[in-house]
Amino acid sequence: MLLLDVGPAEESQFLFYLLPVTIGIQLAIYFVYQYYKIQDVNLKLNRILLSFGAFTFLMVFGALFINVQRLFGGTETDIFNRIGWACALCSPIGFLSFITIEEFSSIMNLKLVKTIIALGFTPIIVVLVFGASRIFLGSLPFAVLGAYYILGFQIKLIRRTMGNIHKRFLQFFTGELISLASIPFAVIVGLGVFESPLREIVYFFGVGLLTTGFIILFISAYDFPPFYEFEWKENLLKFFVVNQKKNTCLYYCNIEEILRYLDAPLDLKVDYSQTPGDKMFSGGILGIESIISNVTGTKDTKINEMRQEDSLILLEYGTNPSYITYALVVKKDLKSIRHFLQSLTRVFELLFREVLLNVDNLKEDIERIFVGFDGYMKDFLKR
Repeated sequence: MLLLDVGPAEESQFLFYLLPVTIGIQLAIYFVYQYYKIQDVNLKLNRILLSFGAFTFLMVFGALFINVQRLFGGTETDIFNRIGWACALCSPIGFLSFITIEEFSSIMNLKLVKTIIALGFTPIIVVLVFGASRIFLGSLPFAVLGAYYILGFQIKLIRRTMGNIHKRFLQFFTGELISLASIPFAVIVGLGVFESPLREIVYFFGVGLLTTGFIILFISAYDFPPFYEFEWKENLLKFFVVNQKKNTCLYYCNIEEILRYLDAPLDLKVDYSQTPGDKMFSGGILGIESIISNVTGTKDTKINEMRQEDSLILLEYGTNPSYITYALVVKKDLKSIRHFLQSLTRVFELLFREVLLNVDNLKEDIERIFVGFDGYMKDFLKR
């Protein structure tokens, strides 16, 4: 019967395998937590976190059930074997299901993905009905196709991203490859290629690889940054912080110029100061509140965007003080860019709150006070 007549070798193997199982379950939960942590910004590309969470959860539980059947045997455990294989085979489907959205269409064929998902159910149905039979082995290529597509998708993802998010996906991929490297060891043990004690050595080495891969995945998932649209940086132009009360520009940043020299050597001196044209442009932004008030007849009307020839001016308003306006000039409005502007606003107010509250009483060159924000802007753009 199940769990009876268990030797010390089986016990030690099972207990050792509980280590990656525990890490894997926590990892899956953490992926989901990270997604819902930033869900309010409505960035669809962050569904990739749900993909990793579903993939990890199903793979871990699938392997756990298969291990129970292998170690403890008995006719009663055949159902564990079938459920285990079904869960493991569902993992590629779980991964692909969450990212089959329009936002990922630039790096994946959505119709092809839906076809792969449909074909992926074939080995699942077969193993649940017939068990690990020859028919099941013949249907496995459908599952392999899904796994192969996931690897190809992640390679494209790494190539299309940059900055911190690029490093995270590279870590994800590394952790996955190390985890997947444990599969050949699991197959060798499952087929009984070696006798004891070599079989146990192979087993523990494979589980060690799986655990190492999960740990790398956990590190890469920690405090995962928002995943913006692929082309969001290409649409950024300029950023202004203006004092509507005094009709003055407090801070200016030419984002295009910063992006151009983002990876330049630290000792390279670049002038990011306003040009005469930029000063005229910032002057056009000043007085927005009074213009809107005159047109609408109200003092509390706020607008979120303005069209300026071939560009768009996105606006955010300060909370304390409320007369500070944050203007981001872009080529195209994206949800990622909206979140970027909100982040800039929040950090700027946090860093310079006391200065902003007393800005009307300052007599020195105001722009010199806020020029230190250039460093924070670079950090934002490296994400």
